[in-house]
Amino acid sequence: MTILLRLLLVTCALISPALLRAGKQDETNPWIKPGTPPPLLPGKGLTVSCPDPLPPLPDNTVKLESAKETFHIRLPADFTPQATYGVVVFISGPQAKMGCPATWIPVLDEHKLIYIAPQNAGNKESLGLRDARALTSALLIKKYYPIDPKRIYVAGYSGGARVAGMSAFKHPETWRGTIQSCGADFYKPVPRVAVTDEEFKKSSDYGGIPDAKRALEAKKSVRFVFITGPGDFRNHYIKDIYAGGYKPEGFNALLIDVPEMRHNLCNAESLSTALEYIERKK
Repeated sequence: MTILLRLLLVTCALISPALLRAGKQDETNPWIKPGTPPPLLPGKGLTVSCPDPLPPLPDNTVKLESAKETFHIRLPADFTPQATYGVVVFISGPQAKMGCPATWIPVLDEHKLIYIAPQNAGNKESLGLRDARALTSALLIKKYYPIDPKRIYVAGYSGGARVAGMSAFKHPETWRGTIQSCGADFYKPVPRVAVTDEEFKKSSDYGGIPDAKRALEAKKSVRFVFITGPGDFRNHYIKDIYAGGYKPEGFNALLIDVPEMRHNLCNAESLSTALEYIERKK
């Protein structure tokens, strides 16, 4: 073994533990001081666990533990504690982990919206758990930041969009708007018009939300936005749900049909249109 090789091995042996420690430190939750907001810089996103007990949910059907829950949070670039902000809670679809979509950032900043995405809220989790994590996210942001209660919105993609709609029916006292990319339901079955026989054979699962006890409250207080396009395999389902449910029953709802959109998260332009509709004065 050459002298140079021996020196390299000794150097690696000395450096490796330090690198390992640095890696572990990066994975350590930086939010460690109870009773304070997370250590976030404006315009930067961070995934954290809350050091305080999580806010209790109104129905107490699901109890979440602080140590086991993580949230990705992003403050607007011009954030200041002296101002008041809105909130967008995002429920993921196939993904277990979710950050802040890069294309959404300019729109979120323009509308002064804090973004939070509960982690492990993807399609593999139960509806009740995903709903609980979404609602907890909203309550968590309200606890630590100056929030306008009339500007708390729930968004989602695919299965997460369907959970967002379900949550709006279940908690209309919290949500004031939904932004649903490629996913929708209604509180009761709707007529099948756009959905073809071939599509219906593949999936007849549409038109009914699990919990519809507060549908009238949701109708009065929530604005629903559905975003889809011709390439979205849920497109016809969403159109039927909108045209056969929300629209004839007088809900505050908007359908955005984006040319060439496939089954994916909505773009910045659609997000901006959705927010303009939700925040438009009556």
